[in-house]
Amino acid sequence: MQRSMHCMFGLTLAFAVIAPVAASSRPLAGSKPLSEILQGIEQRAGEVVYSADFSSGSWEILACKAGGQGCREIDVDPQTGEERSSSPEDASDTLPPSNGRTASQIARSIEGRNLGVITELEYDDPHWEAQVRPDRGHAKLYVDPISADVRRCIGSACPPRGR
Repeated sequence: MQRSMHCMFGLTLAFAVIAPVAASSRPLAGSKPLSEILQGIEQRAGEVVYSADFSSGSWEILACKAGGQGCREIDVDPQTGEERSSSPEDASDTLPPSNGRTASQIARSIEGRNLGVITELEYDDPHWEAQVRPDRGHAKLYVDPISADVRRCIGSACPPRGR
């Protein structure tokens, strides 16, 4: 009996430690949609966003002035959409095509599919890659930068073909 109680305590402690980590892997309920946060950066700062990653309770967004100049990493509050801080960043990655959809438009297109919460969005030539987390499971989407069509989906939360 004592050994059984010890195991139960250990499991309870493990779940108490793991639960906050799992909860912080995606924005909390009531957070602004990623599309709104990205649109604010695109409009306010006139920057091209080419990645957004939800980590440690905030959005880490990489944005550059047109042509890949003046890049910075921006820490954004998911609840308010306000910039907390920013720092200069090298632009070693390829920027999205100038005739393509913006990051906010790609995010809005994915949000409209109701697959779950976007936790990562990154332009990786020749497509946008998005990690989506519903209540259970996950999906990685490969999205065309011009049409915003999902070209491929990998994971347990992928919609049935034809959706």
